[in-house]
Amino acid sequence: MASNSRDFSDFCLATERLRLVPQSMKYLESTHEYASDRQNMRYMMFLPNDSIEDTKQFLANSEAEWKSQSPRDFQCAILRGDEHIGGVSVTLLDAASNALSGSSNSGDASSISAELGWCLKKSAQGSGCAQEAAAALIQWTNKTFGVTRFTAHCDTENIASWTTMENLGMKRVGRAGGRRNKLAPEEEREEFTYELELSDEWVTLSRFDMKNLPQVVDVVLPLWAPPSDDEAFARLDVEFIVRNNIYQPRLSFQLADKKRSPDNELLSAAFFTLKDGANTARAWLSQNSRDCSDSQKASLEMVKAYLEYMDKKELSFMNADDIKLSLYVSRKRGMGAALLEKLLPRLAAKGYKNLYLWTDCDCNWKWYVNHGYLLVSQEVYAPFSGPGRDYTTFVFKKPLV
Repeated sequence: MASNSRDFSDFCLATERLRLVPQSMKYLESTHEYASDRQNMRYMMFLPNDSIEDTKQFLANSEAEWKSQSPRDFQCAILRGDEHIGGVSVTLLDAASNALSGSSNSGDASSISAELGWCLKKSAQGSGCAQEAAAALIQWTNKTFGVTRFTAHCDTENIASWTTMENLGMKRVGRAGGRRNKLAPEEEREEFTYELELSDEWVTLSRFDMKNLPQVVDVVLPLWAPPSDDEAFARLDVEFIVRNNIYQPRLSFQLADKKRSPDNELLSAAFFTLKDGANTARAWLSQNSRDCSDSQKASLEMVKAYLEYMDKKELSFMNADDIKLSLYVSRKRGMGAALLEKLLPRLAAKGYKNLYLWTDCDCNWKWYVNHGYLLVSQEVYAPFSGPGRDYTTFVFKKPLV
């Protein structure tokens, strides 16, 4: 399995007024100044720090996490000019640290999530700096790890904190008891839970639902249907091609119109596989082509030979930490690109190094050229070529990290 390792040694986020850099021992005194302020930290669960040794331990842990092979907790110092005014953090939750696992309360891949937190020294509060810093970290986390859902918690009396959450566009989704703040460990308090979902309100990313397979076939049928007056056979042929590109369910995704369409209308779908992936398309075809004529079976054999040839050619370029885009289709203009934009950061976060795909002259292969994919192979496939027409095939590569 691919490694999830990253190098964050050069991390620095700049906003209009601020810079975010990794928390470190460099900021020991300034961190302890606000972290030990008992009045200012009265609503916090793990602050204030009782001694500078507590702050040293926090900063040592922060430094170690930033340098670890697969960091999950990113603690940032907030700098305004040369002044260290506070901290902001984002912690990747299980689904985000294992970005393609799809594990979430809803079973929806769109719930890749992270938790936010921040605190400022008293003199910097009320300036909007917490909001500015958190917004920058949200954007970075989304771009770097594909995180689309962010949560945050605060004491219900911490008006400044939950006001910042609402200014970030977060929505209050819960209120619960059982909170214990450090300064009052015996007092059970209540807390608010806020959530921010970056996905479009009406577009839902999830694992591909096989009941939507006919919609995928409808998209590619005009492009891939063999010359035949038998509509049922043409659809059989094209469905086999689609099924040949569907491998592991955990690597099959879709965008659907969940809120505006009662039938969860499919907008786009994408199917990936690893180098050693296998599908059941041939067994399906054997079962469903029994009544085909001899000429139809011969046509299907040509399709099978072509798919096998191109799959093997593409796989020859791949390593174990690469991944293959087997097929993606869009039923709505722009939704195919939108789906890949959501998925590729997750592949990178999972540790895959390169994305490979193959296509041919029957498809819009120039789209890949125009979107930064590298052409690694171009050749004419003789069995599908004819007088005056070369049937050209392409293999593309896109670095993910």
